[in-house]
Amino acid sequence: MINRILYFLSLMVIFSCSDSSSDDSPAMNESLGNQTSNNSNNSNNNNEQSNSNQNSNNDSQSSYDRSKMLEFTVEKIIIPAFDDLEGKLTELKGSYSKFNSDMTDNNLDDLRDKWLLSYKAWQHVEMYDIGKAMEDYYAFKGNVYPVDTVRVKLNIEKGEYDLNNPNNYDAQGFPTIDYLLYGLDKEMPKVIDHFKNDQKISNYLGKIIDELVSTTSSVNSHWKSTKGEFVKSIENSATSNLNMLINDFIFYYEKRFRANKFGIPGGVFSSSALPDRVEGFYSKIYSKELAQEAFTSIKNFFNGISHENKDVIGTGVKSYLDFLDSNKTKLLSDDINKQFNIAENSISELNDNFNLQVKDGLIKLLTTYDDIQKAVVLLKVDMLQILNINVDYVDADGD
Repeated sequence: MINRILYFLSLMVIFSCSDSSSDDSPAMNESLGNQTSNNSNNSNNNNEQSNSNQNSNNDSQSSYDRSKMLEFTVEKIIIPAFDDLEGKLTELKGSYSKFNSDMTDNNLDDLRDKWLLSYKAWQHVEMYDIGKAMEDYYAFKGNVYPVDTVRVKLNIEKGEYDLNNPNNYDAQGFPTIDYLLYGLDKEMPKVIDHFKNDQKISNYLGKIIDELVSTTSSVNSHWKSTKGEFVKSIENSATSNLNMLINDFIFYYEKRFRANKFGIPGGVFSSSALPDRVEGFYSKIYSKELAQEAFTSIKNFFNGISHENKDVIGTGVKSYLDFLDSNKTKLLSDDINKQFNIAENSISELNDNFNLQVKDGLIKLLTTYDDIQKAVVLLKVDMLQILNINVDYVDADGD
């Protein structure tokens, strides 16, 4: 919850110099009004039916093996994703060491390649902002953008900084590596010259890579050491791991995927578009690739698809939802996956560079945003109603 409060405070800071757009969407409030005596009788009958349905749903929930669902999610999706990221970050660190000792075009190319592979692997773990990750502000240290280039330059010049300080969240992580590898100059030889002429730049790059390696290893080790206890927390309460994990999934989809990658750059929450707020801003051509990787992680979690083998499908959220929805002729999970496919196809039609997409084809980006948004309602309202789970975060953008 602290992370989520910090998330919205960060949005306030981001837009403190921008005019807020007016909320054109009417509030969807249901008028309760006074009822006649006949309507009261009908209401009583409806309430009895609703209570009966709720009791039936609760019985179904208690008969489903939710611990097995959590076990598959942790052992086949979450931990393998962290293992993958940890391995790729180790390769990134090795590539940095090679570049630091021999600053050539080929070594910079390799360093950039290793950064991209690590960044794509990051997309598969960012949503799991729970436990040790939440305590360590892992998501904030890893992927806050846009980069505060003024602070980055100040940190480099001074050589003294605390990467645990919230003021430095937007001066580290993958976006800052993007800036240092691509944003110092447009031409590769000149980027290398910056590193050769100022060792402090390379030192800073090494420090933020080390921070990613260290925090990822810590979070991954915590998952492995606590997974046995984690999968036992399946009660239907605000503090159970099951409920928090599902809420984290929806929060990620709505805020860090839909809003951060599409809505904020597209100007959905401001008076105008903000093309500099895209992910992968300095490398230019990876915005779509990163978004597509993130969407794969979303579908894997929802459908219970193994991170290591997409042909292995276990008991995920879809399985649980289908079990509770089994008395209906139309499954909600089918509607969700259908909308996922529509949104995914919409993303595939965008420019590789979202910065250019915002500048030259904003309507198309906003159409994609709308396609993504339609699944928010299915997940946040319809799905949570069936699962009997309450939203555990504050929604401040009028969705």
